[in-house]
Amino acid sequence: MNALTQPDSPQAALAAIGEQLQRARDLLQRTLEFVRQQARPWSGSGLSKASDDPYVISRFGDLQIRIEVAAALLERAQHRLQEGKDPAEIAIALAEAAIAAAEALAAAGNAEFELTGQRTPQPQALQDPLRWKYQLIGNYRLNGVLPQGFRSAV
Repeated sequence: MNALTQPDSPQAALAAIGEQLQRARDLLQRTLEFVRQQARPWSGSGLSKASDDPYVISRFGDLQIRIEVAAALLERAQHRLQEGKDPAEIAIALAEAAIAAAEALAAAGNAEFELTGQRTPQPQALQDPLRWKYQLIGNYRLNGVLPQGFRSAV
């Protein structure tokens, strides 16, 4: 990775994660509004409104939890940065928040398509693949290997 392909500071990473989280929240809200106002229930359900479908209800519950988890991890990363924690711990917290926000956004996008038949285009983030974040977190927690570029007493 280089300065052109990843955030150049923890603050830039926090901003990027916050933007993803906000996009997930916006998608969730638009999908909620569509289901409440326009969606029709599955014909075999016997329901009068799509918003009464237990599967639709549970889908929104799942999305809300994913978004709240991502928000909590983002807040934790912000606190670690503000408190001047170990740079490795900050990097791990940022990676965890980035994964949670990306997964919340993907889930919200999938639900949008599933429940509305439409898909809002999302900017690509191929320059910072999540698979490397999982590896970074796992290697740190399992083997104590510091994220690349960090020196720490941990």
